[in-house]
Amino acid sequence: MNARANFRYGRDFEVVQRLRPEPETAREVAAQQGIDDLEFEIFQHKAGMIALEGKETTMRLGASTAMRWGDVAFGIYTAQGDLAICATGIYHHAVLSQIPIKYIVKHWKDDPSVGLKEGDSFFYNDPFYGGVHNADMGLAIPVFADGELVCFIGAAVHTGECGGSEPGGMVNGARSRYDEGLLVTPIKIGEDFVLKEDILGMLANMTRDPRTMLLDIKARLAASRIAERRVKEIITEKGSDFFVGSLRRVLRITGEAARRKVSRLNDGIYRQPRFMDTTGPEDALLKINLAVEKRGDRIKLILRGSSPAISDRPINSYFQGIIGLAMVYFCGWFFHDLPANNGLLDAIEWEFDDNTLVSAGGDLPVSYAPATQVAFTQGMFMCGARMTYAIEPLRAVGCWYSGFAVTPYGGLNQWGDPVADITPEINATGGGGCPDGDGVDAAGAFFATMSDCGDVEATEADRPFLYLFRNFFNNSYGHGKFRGGAGVGFGAMVHGTPGLAVGGMGFGTRFPATPGIFGGRAAPTIFVQVVANGNMRQLLADGAELPHDMGALYGQDRVEAGERRLQHVSFAPQPLAEGDTIYVPVSGGAGYGDVLERDPALVIADLRRKLVTPWAARNVYRVAYDADTLRLDAEATRALRTDARHVRKARAKPYADFVREWSAKCPPAAVLRWYGRWPDPGAGSVAAATA
Repeated sequence: MNARANFRYGRDFEVVQRLRPEPETAREVAAQQGIDDLEFEIFQHKAGMIALEGKETTMRLGASTAMRWGDVAFGIYTAQGDLAICATGIYHHAVLSQIPIKYIVKHWKDDPSVGLKEGDSFFYNDPFYGGVHNADMGLAIPVFADGELVCFIGAAVHTGECGGSEPGGMVNGARSRYDEGLLVTPIKIGEDFVLKEDILGMLANMTRDPRTMLLDIKARLAASRIAERRVKEIITEKGSDFFVGSLRRVLRITGEAARRKVSRLNDGIYRQPRFMDTTGPEDALLKINLAVEKRGDRIKLILRGSSPAISDRPINSYFQGIIGLAMVYFCGWFFHDLPANNGLLDAIEWEFDDNTLVSAGGDLPVSYAPATQVAFTQGMFMCGARMTYAIEPLRAVGCWYSGFAVTPYGGLNQWGDPVADITPEINATGGGGCPDGDGVDAAGAFFATMSDCGDVEATEADRPFLYLFRNFFNNSYGHGKFRGGAGVGFGAMVHGTPGLAVGGMGFGTRFPATPGIFGGRAAPTIFVQVVANGNMRQLLADGAELPHDMGALYGQDRVEAGERRLQHVSFAPQPLAEGDTIYVPVSGGAGYGDVLERDPALVIADLRRKLVTPWAARNVYRVAYDADTLRLDAEATRALRTDARHVRKARAKPYADFVREWSAKCPPAAVLRWYGRWPDPGAGSVAAATA
């Protein structure tokens, strides 16, 4: 075995660095000559509609929760693998899915045993190349014109089951990457426009939910073939030179526009440490240390001084996943007026320590990497709000809820079919408070802003749950001058199956997941309730009055009996039997601005909608009103707020005194088990658990 073969069979650390556009080839330079500006504008519109059709087709044909409700990234890539045209509800998959395509170009294009031919299709899910975790899977096809490779087309989506040691695509107890299921580097699964049944059989056999696995693969392929036909229509009409040149021109002008926009920002460094309260299996304090440096026409993400990577816990992230999640902010917020493609990365640089929580290496598990990555992104939003306020104050917003609270499960559904997936309510979080208004209630998922949580009836049709309620719950958001959008809480009973394994993934039970901005308050900490061996079926049969939202679950008149467990939102799968219930809060967005500046009329409106409690109205917002009529007492409200400001002033102390007192504080050693050095973890070595 020669050195080249050795490199091919191991991990390719070079290709994952190639997130920015590849250098222009002579072919691409020549192809851009003479492209008419008007024809180019028409091309951009047509190509965007092709990608959008591909995205919508993928959603309609797929079977997994994420695919049906919009966590889909569909793209057209250059022949070198750069993402040029994108339609997506989930920006990080779009940007990261270029890595597997560049891997294909590098390793398989000229390999005689694999090669690239018209009619081929490739599948991949190794998180080292996808950047996130094993449940995120993709498919790509090469497109040829007159024998020339002109582009790739592909779709990346979270499929809910990947064959790990626990069901539902996220392995709470993973001790290495070999516990996490499928690890497929880009592999050819189709030739001559036909999928290879032997490969499909292997993939189906390696997951708990073969039906969903195969339907999702076929949905990606069908959508890609439709887009391929549309691309060839453009080439037939305008020629391959026009098409190849236009794809490259999209990248070039996007990069130029991105650098111009960055140059408008004030130079400076914006810092935002982020903290997490779990390693996956247990509670612990972890730190993600982010600094954003803006100089000239470049933004640098500096992630030095984060907690060490953990050798046998699933909370680690690859650095490329962090860059992918940064694009959630850049594509959706800062560069909102530019096309979403990796030309934007011409304006972005990054700097990481090795072997930290946000730059794992080796065989470390990454099943819960999405939690770490969204914690980072919440810091990116906070830095971005301060960085952009001078030029776009209305886009300097609070963050959407970023603690996940997703429920993976696996077993048999009510029809006796194997099923393993996640619940869709992850796509019903509250939006962040804004400079000119409250955040949107149940806005979606900030990493998948055009996604949906679906209808309860659609979920109940083929998933073994009976919903008891799903709606907003009060105080589920960060308070502020403008509050965050309310989140959605749901209660569900295991139904139609003898038993089901149900777990949880997320953070924010011990430490708030979503801090506020510009004086706004954090979204509250949350937890999950499970009731086993209870009486819910009998209560339903009797027509009993049941709690109708999360806020009503914990009152004195609780009617549901059974073994009640209150749990961190991150917990290992546990068996739930027919009739057992689970209650999951999917929280709201961050608050924006001082609570004492909130218009009292807005507080009264939230009281009428039961989105704020009477306690919070009086003690947080300091609003006086008649409890029976909800009529505002403006004069008493002004007096309450004046007193509150005096109390604040009385607590004030010189900054040096505050720093001295604060620096003397330290959490207990057990809390800092994986934190690293306190208070600044530094690069450190990979942390190892001591059982």
